[in-house]
Amino acid sequence: MVASVFIRRLREGATFEDFIREWEAEKGFGVPTRVINAPSLQDPRDIISIGFIDVSPEEMAEWFAKPQESEQVRHDRIDTVIESTTLKCQYEVRTEYDITDIPRPVPFDSPESLFAVMRPE
Repeated sequence: MVASVFIRRLREGATFEDFIREWEAEKGFGVPTRVINAPSLQDPRDIISIGFIDVSPEEMAEWFAKPQESEQVRHDRIDTVIESTTLKCQYEVRTEYDITDIPRPVPFDSPESLFAVMRPE
C-alpha cells in the first residue's frame, strides 16, 4: 500500500469546490485507490490530498515511469486554481492502528481495517 500526499495552496479567491472540480479525474487508475481531500482548519486556502493506492512501491515506480497524459491534463487543470504545491511525496504504508481506546494494531487484511474495502475477498 502506498500513501501519496500533496499539500497545495489555493489561489486567492479560489474555493475548495473550485479545487475539487479541477481535481476530479475522468478515468480511474485501474487499481484500488481512495483519496481524501481536506481544507486546513487554520487556513482554508491550504488543501491536503492523501491518496491510498493498493500497489507495492515497485508497482508505483513503474506507473510513474509511464507517460500519463490524462494525469498531466488533470494536473494542468489543478494548476489553474492553486498557487503552489508545498509537499508532494509518496510513502509505503506499513501499519494501521486503532487508538480509540487501548492502542492496538489493525491488520490490513482484517474487516475492521480502513482499507478493507480496497481488498475485496
